[in-house]
Amino acid sequence: MSDLDQALPGQQTGDEDAQLDALLAAADAAVLGRLAEAVDIDAGRAAVFAPSVTAEEVPSSGEGNVSGLEWMLPFGKDSLLQWLAISGPGYLPRQLDKSTSTIRTMTVVGRALLPYSMRAYWGLATDFLTASNDHLMRLKAGLAHHELTREAALAAHHAAHTGLGQFLGTLHQAAQAPNDPQTSRVIERLISTGEMVLTLLEWARQSIEQLFSDTDRSLRCPTR
Repeated sequence: MSDLDQALPGQQTGDEDAQLDALLAAADAAVLGRLAEAVDIDAGRAAVFAPSVTAEEVPSSGEGNVSGLEWMLPFGKDSLLQWLAISGPGYLPRQLDKSTSTIRTMTVVGRALLPYSMRAYWGLATDFLTASNDHLMRLKAGLAHHELTREAALAAHHAAHTGLGQFLGTLHQAAQAPNDPQTSRVIERLISTGEMVLTLLEWARQSIEQLFSDTDRSLRCPTR
């Protein structure tokens, strides 16, 4: 048998393997295409992430083109009006609770709905958001246990406020990038919600000032 004859079976096997690989790839593509048509990805994300958000933070949906997860974000002046009940100095615990719960909601929604193309912006934005939340949690715990001086409480508040401002700055940069309509809408809602939390933090600062109004700067948080 010549060398050519010996080579032919192996060549035929290689061609058959290539054809089989092509058929399998085509079949996989067809299956994925059918799944994409049949599965509501956003509904799946909502089912996964919604348990991380408290029920009171999920307003009723009124727009058909806005996903369920997006509706977990407070949005616009009407939503801010719902927070006016806790705007007074006597509502510091609720102001801090609402701030941290809304920050968690923003984290969940951004992670679920922003596309992979936003990973650089969202990764940096999440770092700022997490840092802001951590400062607020330490502030809340320190005040609850009467462990903070006025100066320390205001420093923690300032750090949280700064982190949220940096988060918003990063999202404003992301909004300038070429985005599809849904991504632009999600970014817009995240920015609006973040600005509302800044308002909450301004109320919280006034509450901290009021809390320590009759206390020397070096003393710890009063019990009232």
